[in-house]
Amino acid sequence: MKSSVKIFNINDAKKEYIKTSNGRPFHNMGLGFSYYSPAYVLTNEDIRWVSGLTKTRANKVLTVAGSGDQPIFYAMNGAKTVDTFDISFCAKVAMDIKSAAIKKLTRDEYISMIFDMRNKDKVSDIHQISDIATDIPQNSAYFIKEMDEYPIFSNGLSPESYIEILPTEEEFAQMKKAISSPFKFIWTDINSLHSHLLQEYDVINLSNILEYMTPEQISKTLVSLRNYVRPQGYIIAQTGSWGIHRNRKAFYEASQKFKHWAKIGLLQQNKKKANSEMIVVLQRIR
Repeated sequence: MKSSVKIFNINDAKKEYIKTSNGRPFHNMGLGFSYYSPAYVLTNEDIRWVSGLTKTRANKVLTVAGSGDQPIFYAMNGAKTVDTFDISFCAKVAMDIKSAAIKKLTRDEYISMIFDMRNKDKVSDIHQISDIATDIPQNSAYFIKEMDEYPIFSNGLSPESYIEILPTEEEFAQMKKAISSPFKFIWTDINSLHSHLLQEYDVINLSNILEYMTPEQISKTLVSLRNYVRPQGYIIAQTGSWGIHRNRKAFYEASQKFKHWAKIGLLQQNKKKANSEMIVVLQRIR
């Protein structure tokens, strides 16, 4: 599957990173989420729970690329078409590495690779990536080679913090069966996403995005995406462990403006736990 028409520039990518006095590069934090900001190696949401909510109704899914776990878990749960998007090209690279690794590596090798992606100083020091190099899409493989000494997988906390997201043996076996080719990637920010879409989806998962937006920005995003959700399909606003609690009112109030075309719900994973994850769900009814 091909990516969007935007083409990366290695020199621009390197310019986003600053070198310390000892020569070690780190990403310019002032840029926030940018075209080449580091990827996460594990998601900080319970994508297992959320992707499982619609597993019998989600044939076509659009989700953030993020750590790569988002599209992988949707595919594992039966989605036949999974398209992805992200503002950072590094998210595509992480996703492509994981997709290729699932096909060739054992689960133990896969998990070891994820830890190494976060902890090794150079990508070339991660031997598992060398083992799957021929299965990684060409643009991602080139990016890995050129950005070898840059911490392109350093966003977020270490894998130890989200170890429950790692696939079980059974899930890993299901992933091997479900993933046969790289996921389509759209390189864009959320404001321009709609301009790249050509079809309707059963599920659009806006993972770890809307909590950084104002209610007005949320409304504009929902307006731009609603025509790409099939009737009875869903837009799911998902965040990390505490994000949705912090902005729950903003999410919910922004969603109320769409009552004329969607049912709106607020789901909590475990109502007995105050900090359990929550999602806002809009189901298109017309």
